[in-house]
Amino acid sequence: MFYIIFMFSKPGSQRQPKIQVHTQLLLFSTVTLLFCIFIGAIVTVHPLYLNQFLEKAELVGLIAAIASLAGLIFCIPIGAISDKIGRKRLLIASFLLISLVLFAFFINTGLYALIVLQIAFGIFTVPVWIASEAFIKDISPIGRRGEFRSFFGTFANAGLFIGPLIGGFLAERFEIRTPYIFSAILLLAPLILALRLKDNHRDRNRNRKREGAWGENDFLSLLKEFQRQSELKILALCTLALYFWYAAKWVFGPLFLLNLGYSPLVIGLWLGISTAPFLLFQIPLGKLGDRLGKTKMVYLGFLISTIFIIPLGFLNSIPWLLATIFIVSIGNTFTEPLIEARVTDIVPRERYGAYSGIFEFAKTSGLMLGPVGSSIFVYLFGISYSFIPSVIFFILTLALFLYKT
Repeated sequence: MFYIIFMFSKPGSQRQPKIQVHTQLLLFSTVTLLFCIFIGAIVTVHPLYLNQFLEKAELVGLIAAIASLAGLIFCIPIGAISDKIGRKRLLIASFLLISLVLFAFFINTGLYALIVLQIAFGIFTVPVWIASEAFIKDISPIGRRGEFRSFFGTFANAGLFIGPLIGGFLAERFEIRTPYIFSAILLLAPLILALRLKDNHRDRNRNRKREGAWGENDFLSLLKEFQRQSELKILALCTLALYFWYAAKWVFGPLFLLNLGYSPLVIGLWLGISTAPFLLFQIPLGKLGDRLGKTKMVYLGFLISTIFIIPLGFLNSIPWLLATIFIVSIGNTFTEPLIEARVTDIVPRERYGAYSGIFEFAKTSGLMLGPVGSSIFVYLFGISYSFIPSVIFFILTLALFLYKT
């Protein structure tokens, strides 16, 4: 709250343009907060919902990966489309389509229909994340990009803290499908708020097209440009590794806790606690990254996370499980927002959407490979080993990070 008051209290000639930017930041972060609450309510129970159809944990991981595979195909094209038509239209269309898919999950009873819905869910959620990251890049002032990305990320993770608690409560108090209808209806709230966003990127894009700027469909040119940037490639790998872990946590964490005998409400609490460090530390760490260097803090975050993921699958006491996931997430808090802020430092403004698409491709690849890799270990060694592939991936990423930087 004090941070928000401070942003709106700038005097004199700087005040009007900054108020406009900060108003958009606050409005968009609120949209993201609501969206993440309702998605968080779903992801808490979704592995348990899938388990009703499949019964084996390793099969749940494979079916969960279908959504990411579907989204993967569209990441880069959607990034380019967002540069063409703007962020606001993509968000509004995606919110509406996701709401319809969640309602379909609520009424579905067939395995084949479930697979189709997984594909649809993967495709329709990708534009939300791409447009969100591009919008924040659009409005972030030079020198405060870590701070702006962390402010937005704090709201997103507040939603992912509240959502699992709501989802766990609804599933335990009523029925496992209840969070789907809850989220399907209430997703209309961020959709309505999104109508008030000001999409300045569309105006800038029209001017660039008159000047003969880069064509949004020139994917080969974009990929060649990305290939020449060694730091961007390392950051993309870091993103892939991070989302590999997120997928393992959100898919196999609930199944692991269910195997230990914990209720959906406790599962929701565990997932909520995993986002708490983002609420407590993300904004100060974003500011610190702007001053001390984002790359060093990304490395430190990976180191912390790697050390504490190792014992996670072999604990059974809920206090230890909560404490460990909290510390792992502190490392994630060092890493995730500062990767995006560093990307904003490097890439040209007119390609924010396209590069958001590339990094969404890395995220979605991690979300796809995480359940698959973890499923293999679960099949071979048991549910306690579901987080070990994330450890291996983090160690390899740290080694490459040190070698290249």
